[in-house]
Amino acid sequence: MFSLFNFKMEYVCSFCNIFVYSEESGETRAGLKKGTKFEEVPDGWICPVCGKPKNYWKMISSEEFKEKKKQYDKLYPLKDNTAEEITDYMYKARAMLPGTCSVNKVCDGHPDRLCMGLKYGRPIGFGGAGQGRTFTNNFKALEKWKLKMKVIKKHKEPEFETEFLRHKIKMPFLVSSMSGVKISMNDSIPEAEFQRGMIEGAKLFGTIGLSGNTVDFPEHPGIEIIKENKGWGIPVFKPQSPEKLLQLFKRAEEADVIAIGVDLDGFGSTNWELRGKPVYRKSEEELKELVQSTKKPVILKGIMTVEDALKAVDSGAAAIDISNHGGRVMDSGLGVADVLPDIAKAVKQRNPKVIIMADGAVRSGFDILKLLALGADFVLAGRPLGRMALAGGAKAVAKHLEFFMNGLRMAMIMTGCDNLKEINPDILIKYE
Repeated sequence: MFSLFNFKMEYVCSFCNIFVYSEESGETRAGLKKGTKFEEVPDGWICPVCGKPKNYWKMISSEEFKEKKKQYDKLYPLKDNTAEEITDYMYKARAMLPGTCSVNKVCDGHPDRLCMGLKYGRPIGFGGAGQGRTFTNNFKALEKWKLKMKVIKKHKEPEFETEFLRHKIKMPFLVSSMSGVKISMNDSIPEAEFQRGMIEGAKLFGTIGLSGNTVDFPEHPGIEIIKENKGWGIPVFKPQSPEKLLQLFKRAEEADVIAIGVDLDGFGSTNWELRGKPVYRKSEEELKELVQSTKKPVILKGIMTVEDALKAVDSGAAAIDISNHGGRVMDSGLGVADVLPDIAKAVKQRNPKVIIMADGAVRSGFDILKLLALGADFVLAGRPLGRMALAGGAKAVAKHLEFFMNGLRMAMIMTGCDNLKEINPDILIKYE
C-alpha cells in the first residue's frame, strides 16, 4: 500500500515499462525538475521513451523502482548539462515540443506517431498534411531501396568533399529550409534564433544551410543572418506575389547570398492559409522573370514530376530540389525516392549542368547514399536538424551533421564506393 503522506511517490510508464519517475528526485531527461509531483506534471508531457502521456504512469514500490531505474539508466545514460551528445539534444527537443513532436527513435510518419493524423484546421507541427500519407510515403519509398554490400576491394577512405555552386563543402549534403517556430514548434525559441542555428550550424560543420520563409516573419529574418555570415547561406521564399518576390530577391542579392530559392509547393502551406497570407502557384513565364531578375543562381524547390522538372530547367534555374515539402503540403502524394530516378534522367538529358537536389525522410548517411545513387547531386534533410536547432543551436546542428557524415563514410565503404563518381544505381536493389 502507498501512503498519501509519503512524498516519495515513484512511477513507471505502463506502456514502455522502461521510463521511471520519482517525485523526490525528478528526471532531467524528461524535463521534470526535482520535487515535481504527479499532479504538477504538465498535461502535454510525454514519455521520453515511448511518447505516451502521463496517464500511463502507475505507482510502484521503492524496490521495483530501483530495479527499473537501473534498466532505464543503462539504456539512457544521464549526461551532464553540456548536452554534447545528439541523444541529449533529442531529449531536450522532446521537452520543448510536448503535444507536437515526440522525437521518436524512428521518424517515419507512422500513423501512430504523435505528429500524425488530421489536425482539423490546427497547425500540423512536425507532421504531414491531411492524414500524413505523403510523409509516410517518403519513408516507405526510401525503404524500398536496399544497399548492396561489397567488401572485396582494396581499402580506401572515401572522398566526398565537393562543391556546390563553386563553394567547397564537406559532403554533398545541405541543411534544408525550415521555419515557423511560433506556429509549428510551440513558440519554443525566437524564429531568428532558430534560423541562426540552422544557418550557422551548417557553416560550423562545413556545408550550406537553406533558410525558410515563415508567415510570422514574411520579410525573412534569415537574410540578415546570412548577411552577418558573409553571404554563407541560401534564403528560400514562399511563392508570394511577383512584386513581393522581386523585393525579396533584391534583399537577398544585397546580402550576397550563395543562391536564392523559391518553395514552389509552398502555396499549399496550411500555416500561410491559416494566417490569411496569399501564396500562389507560379507560371512558366513568372519563373523565367524571377530567374532573369537576379544574377544569383536560382533554386526551384518542390518538384515531383518530370513535366514540372523540365519546365523548371527551361526557366533557367540553376538547381531544382526534388521535394514534396516533407509531406506537409499535400496528402497521398508519391515519395521522393519513387520519382527521383525518372526526373534525374530527364533533367540531365535536357541540361546536364542543372543541379539536382533531393530531400525526403533522410535520417542517416545510408539514406544520403541511396538518394545520391538514385540521381541526386546533393541531398538535404530538415526535421532531424530542425530539432537540433531548437535544442542546442548551431553546435547541435553541426553535431548532427557529423553523424550524417560518419554514416555516409561507412555507407560508401560498405558498398565499395571510393568517391562520389562511383555512387550509381548499381549499388541498389529495389524490393517492393
